[in-house]
Amino acid sequence: MLDMAPLRVRVIGGGPAGLFAARLLATDHPGWDVRLYERLPPDDTFGFGVGLTGGLLSALRAADPVVHDAITGAAFPFSGAGFQLPHGSVRLGQFHAGAIARAKLLRLLLDLAVDAGVTAEIGVTCDVAQVRAEADLVIAADGVSSGTRDLLRSPLGVDESLGRGRFIWCGSETALDGTVFQPVKTEHGLYVAHAYPYAEGRSTFVIETDAESLTRAGCEQTTFADDSASDDRALDYLSDAFAELLEGGRFVGNKSRWMQFRTVRCERWSDGNVVLLGDAKATAHPSMGSGTKLALEDAIVLADVLRHIGDEHPVEHLAAFEAQRRPGVERIQVRAQRSQLWWESFGERLDLTPARVAVAYLSRAGAVSLEDLLATAPELVAQAVAEWAEVDPGEVPSRDLATWVLNRPIAQPGPWNGSRVMPPDPSFGASAITVCSGDPWGGEAEALVSQARALERSGAGVVSLGGGRTRENLLDRLAVGERLRKEVGVPVAVVSEPDQLDDVADGLVAGRADLVIVNPS
Repeated sequence: MLDMAPLRVRVIGGGPAGLFAARLLATDHPGWDVRLYERLPPDDTFGFGVGLTGGLLSALRAADPVVHDAITGAAFPFSGAGFQLPHGSVRLGQFHAGAIARAKLLRLLLDLAVDAGVTAEIGVTCDVAQVRAEADLVIAADGVSSGTRDLLRSPLGVDESLGRGRFIWCGSETALDGTVFQPVKTEHGLYVAHAYPYAEGRSTFVIETDAESLTRAGCEQTTFADDSASDDRALDYLSDAFAELLEGGRFVGNKSRWMQFRTVRCERWSDGNVVLLGDAKATAHPSMGSGTKLALEDAIVLADVLRHIGDEHPVEHLAAFEAQRRPGVERIQVRAQRSQLWWESFGERLDLTPARVAVAYLSRAGAVSLEDLLATAPELVAQAVAEWAEVDPGEVPSRDLATWVLNRPIAQPGPWNGSRVMPPDPSFGASAITVCSGDPWGGEAEALVSQARALERSGAGVVSLGGGRTRENLLDRLAVGERLRKEVGVPVAVVSEPDQLDDVADGLVAGRADLVIVNPS
């Protein structure tokens, strides 16, 4: 920049987003004054292991081969995953690309940031009011509980909401051979573990349940001596519940407490010379495994838009950063919301076979279809579809699967002529309900259940779910349809566009609908 002192960049927060952004900017602009503030040392971080995906590793390789090689060299490799259900088990095949201890990841990123010329002030508490007046650019990467976001709530247009479920992070000295999903029913309710290894003989666990189960177990009244304490009562309770998976071991805590997931959205990601990265600006439910991925990708995109800054002030490029990054982040958030709702109601699917549970899980957010799975997990797909259709797995085709599914007969009598496709003629007896939300357990859904029950009592042979015509609207109908068909006991048809039938086929096999009504092209 013309005749100017070195650009002053201040980074608040030493998590993955802040550390990687600081390194990339210092690497690209050796003359800049890049300073990072973090109140806790890497070894004092919250959590245990961080899952790595192939997509994340590819993005790291392209952006910074040194960081990529350091992370992969320190990671614990594994790829398999599976459900361990009360009525059987099923493997999902390739899943993760490995995992790494969170403390190790942060130490590695900190060292590489310092190597690139970043001045790191560890053990220093900093807020935006202290630095924005003196800095040219402030990067706020201070996490889900961001103090920066709280100070700038009005100009950023912050929206936060809490999930209905409860979850807790914990660790164990258990040598899992891959990702494990396991529900356990205690006398107080259902607890579901998501677990994976992150080091030799060490695994990380996220365990979910509902508020009612915790109340019955007496776990929500736990008090703590200080902010860093773990809920030892919960860890003992869960160690007993998951004793078989732990092979006699016990859970260990690291600030481990029951929490409600906080979904954060912001109308704007920057205010003046302050820009938010990572969980500070947007969160995604941990069941998507995307938190660290989103954080590191935020850093990559910000560095990209500032790489050829020329004579402009960096603030002039923050709109470009948001324009490039927001669509991908919002897409992940929509999927994460669907995933969160699916896990919060996991117990509703224990009547499905293990293979169908696995397919329902993989297709829960609309990101993976049966057709996609044919390429990566053909045996799983064949098993799940065969169990749904009540045929031998050898009868399930290896191509054009959606068409085959839609043409399978349904046991209930009706005008569908041996297929799952119902004519759009109201004279055939479908009683219509309009769906405007994809939350099957919210207030609107309660009203829809009452509506469907009234229709069933009046003799409706089918309840059809209609509404908007986008793909997201269809996925909303399928989510609500899963609840209605189970609770009301009447076949559910979803209204679909002709180009959305792959999603309908996924929903049929996953137990989200019975029939489809296809809108005219």
